[in-house]
Amino acid sequence: MSGFTHLHTASGFSLRYGASHPERLAERAAGRGMDALALTDRDTLAGAVRFAKACQAEGAEVRPLFGVDLAVASYAEGASRTAVRPRTPARGGAFVDESAPRVTFLARDGARGWAELCRLVTAAHARGAVGPLEGSGPLG
Repeated sequence: MSGFTHLHTASGFSLRYGASHPERLAERAAGRGMDALALTDRDTLAGAVRFAKACQAEGAEVRPLFGVDLAVASYAEGASRTAVRPRTPARGGAFVDESAPRVTFLARDGARGWAELCRLVTAAHARGAVGPLEGSGPLG
């Protein structure tokens, strides 16, 4: 399967959306002869270091690519920012907004791309319920 790269892969760090450990993902990619694999966990970069180390442990076979799957604000023109959006109960009593559209961002340019991903995730978390990528600031 050389030449094919999955650009949207979730690990167990995506909580309800992925189950495999980053090490297992790297192992399976190497076993299938993949040149590269992108780890794009949902709203976090928490598994990236383990994934990079696991790909390195597999030798030069699998090149790790890094990204994140983030929710983006989607408000109709003139809609209130405080409008109630439907939420789905999640384990532990928390609620997850399943209505927000999601976008996958991939890093490029090595360390610079990684730094941009970190800034993007930080900005998304800082904005919380208002909408991760909406409004003014470094991203909007």
